[in-house]
Amino acid sequence: MNSFIVEFWSRVFAALGRISLFTLVRAILPFPVTARLVDAWVLGHLGLSLVTLVVVANYPRHWFAMALVGYGVVRVFEVAIYQANVLMFDEYRAVKAGRDYALEGYRRMVLLLVHNYFEIIFWLAGTYIILGDEFSRKWAGGTGTVLGGIYSSFITMTTFGEFDLAPKTTLGAGVLLFHTTVGLFMTLLSLARFISLIPAPKSKDPVELRQPPEPPPRPPRRNRR
Repeated sequence: MNSFIVEFWSRVFAALGRISLFTLVRAILPFPVTARLVDAWVLGHLGLSLVTLVVVANYPRHWFAMALVGYGVVRVFEVAIYQANVLMFDEYRAVKAGRDYALEGYRRMVLLLVHNYFEIIFWLAGTYIILGDEFSRKWAGGTGTVLGGIYSSFITMTTFGEFDLAPKTTLGAGVLLFHTTVGLFMTLLSLARFISLIPAPKSKDPVELRQPPEPPPRPPRRNRR
């Protein structure tokens, strides 16, 4: 494919993909990165996002809690860029370079995507707890709690229209804009991945079962000599 727009965004997302902690880890490890290491990385970050929620709910103004939430925002950006590369550009770059490209497995890919999806919800739930004064809530009773943060984050992630949160400040509006953009992409991607794995059921309809007719055999050419 010789397309300027594809090549342009392929280079942009390749550059963005290098701005991540995982890229740094891969560079300094003395051994190649395996699928097991990637699985452990994803599971570890899912657990870290849950721990962050508990820390933030109990110590919302502590510098350590704020540092964890800041890392979480960077991690959300990393996940979104990684999924965009897997979806659109990794195979393109491999084919262009003459390399074989294959996934470890479709089920594994979907399971990792689900882990990433809920990890994003938990990371940004911590953000809504720390930045509680930047928003007005429909459910005021959840302000500053783990359940309230998860509720606000989940609603923002999956609802495109009427949110639980309304920004009071420019910072709050920016956080919601970032979250809804990532949420829209991740939700559509998750649905697409799930739908692609659903096997088509067998049908009894004779029209649907009918195979396209084969073209009639061509008559042998006559030798005119």
